[in-house]
Amino acid sequence: MITITDNIDYFAFTLAIMATTAVILNLWLKKKWLQGSSLVLSIGAAALMLVELIVRTVQSGRIPVNSVYEFLLVFSFVLLAFSVFWLVKIKIQVIAVFILVVATVLLGISFSFSGAAAPLMPALQSRWRVIHVLTAIISYSAFTVAFGIALFYVITIPRKIPLENLPAEKAERARFLEKLMFDAVVVGFIFLTLLIVTGSIWAEEAWGAWWSWDPKETWALITWIIYAVYMHLHSKPFWKGHKGCYLSIAGFACVLFTLLGVSFLMGGLHSY
Repeated sequence: MITITDNIDYFAFTLAIMATTAVILNLWLKKKWLQGSSLVLSIGAAALMLVELIVRTVQSGRIPVNSVYEFLLVFSFVLLAFSVFWLVKIKIQVIAVFILVVATVLLGISFSFSGAAAPLMPALQSRWRVIHVLTAIISYSAFTVAFGIALFYVITIPRKIPLENLPAEKAERARFLEKLMFDAVVVGFIFLTLLIVTGSIWAEEAWGAWWSWDPKETWALITWIIYAVYMHLHSKPFWKGHKGCYLSIAGFACVLFTLLGVSFLMGGLHSY
């Protein structure tokens, strides 16, 4: 049976697709009406997702963060809100495209999971549940932004020309993008660390062990190590520019595998 929240999901998904299309077309055609349309559609998609989350909260009496489906809904909403912020404040539409694409794809993937609210498993009945999931969403959202910036950098900044030999405007943009990417990674890394710490505390309460090398835990640690290496090497001139971007992209690939690949392919204690 299709519920009202299912209809909201599909409407939000449709608006997200339309917003992404409008941004991409505007990059090519440079039309003000497309720029305005992309912003309105992004706001509409984010607003619908917010309504969806409020409805689920009212219906269930809890914050909707208890399943992969609900996690993807909240994650998609945060990314859509980020895309609106990017279009209004930062005004680099290419990066907004990357954020919108990830939000739209995740929202589409959410339809493959059951949206029915189920009673909480005993392991999920913890005061750490909400803060653990919210730190994951903030961390992954920041890494998504860093991923978009890294792709934009790789596509637009020549790899074989030293930065000092580029035109002044392009060199300045490269430095701005690199700083923006590093700042996004720092935010993501801080919250990823909190995610691992709160998860360990929760695991000790639920299963009597701080760490069990569950696939989700292991891949979260791998992701943490990749971003730690990125931050450590950031100050080294040899690793600035494209090499740092490649590490950021690799880190985001691990984020997606931790979020979805583990759930689909490996299972473990986090499969619920």
